[in-house]
Amino acid sequence: MSGYSPASNLTGNLPQSTVIHYDKNFVKNLKAETPFFRVASRRDLPENSGNQLRLFMYETLGANTTQATEGTPGTGISVTVADTTPTIGEYADYANFSSLAIATAIDPVVENVAKEFGYRLGQSLSAVLRATADTAHSVDSSVQVQLAASSTSSYTVLSNSQLRSSTMSLSGRSVLPFDKGMYAGVIHPFAIGDVLADASNNSPIDILKHTESGLTALEEMGSVEQAETVEFPSTSISFFKTNLVTTIANYQSVTGLTGLRTYIFGEDGLISVVLKAKGDTALGDGRYQNMLCNVVQNPPTSVADPEGLIAGWVSYRAKWTASLPPDTTMRMRTIDAASGIS
Repeated sequence: MSGYSPASNLTGNLPQSTVIHYDKNFVKNLKAETPFFRVASRRDLPENSGNQLRLFMYETLGANTTQATEGTPGTGISVTVADTTPTIGEYADYANFSSLAIATAIDPVVENVAKEFGYRLGQSLSAVLRATADTAHSVDSSVQVQLAASSTSSYTVLSNSQLRSSTMSLSGRSVLPFDKGMYAGVIHPFAIGDVLADASNNSPIDILKHTESGLTALEEMGSVEQAETVEFPSTSISFFKTNLVTTIANYQSVTGLTGLRTYIFGEDGLISVVLKAKGDTALGDGRYQNMLCNVVQNPPTSVADPEGLIAGWVSYRAKWTASLPPDTTMRMRTIDAASGIS
């Protein structure tokens, strides 16, 4: 018994069946959080006041344990003032679009690129502040802790006890916390995983597993929501999560091993100096999601473009810089360690 005849029309002779449909809903690209602006203490430079901000600090006076001589004025005390002078810089970018490109693109290209510019600016803020923080150990050697590593399979990962040691190191030098009695930190998610994977005595799991509220807190620490902060027990640190931390290739001279830097800041550990000028992009809290870049569409024709062929652009412009405090005692700690997660 013969079967049905095959189709007489296939995609090969029907070109209209092989056209491409383009999805206007673009796939989201991967963006890290940009938190370093949030852990910095902010100082504003007034407009039309120069391009430098002088930061001052009184040197601490020691105790006087010698009784005064009755009726005899002593010698006057000469105080010492330390200072540092960060210089404001200007950061700016733009992208413009032809009239034809805007009229034919399947997506709202100007608005979409403005979002990407917001991420670029947020990264710029974090990168400059992070680079400044990375120099603190050259002023104060107690800033930097580097955990041991001898091979790609033998190394010490970040732990709750090391975080606690670092906060006590700050507290032992009278470094003040931020509001609510907490230091602020920046940590890579891999390092969070290392701390949570520790099942030893007095680890977060060991501390929190005994109560229902503790188990709830443990679940919150393991949250994959990037915007959520992490607070490990008995550390007094509120950590922002991001993979935009400093990485160290061939960590501890071990070929192929990468170290990750964890940051802990007290008040004035890192200082951001901002000049708010007319027309500048507002920096807000430094998160890229809140960066509102300049967006112009369908501008009037001008002598520079009498035909109106440039039909839109996006841009940002900001004036700011980063600084360490004017002191030889730094108000921050960094912990370098390899990770068991990749």
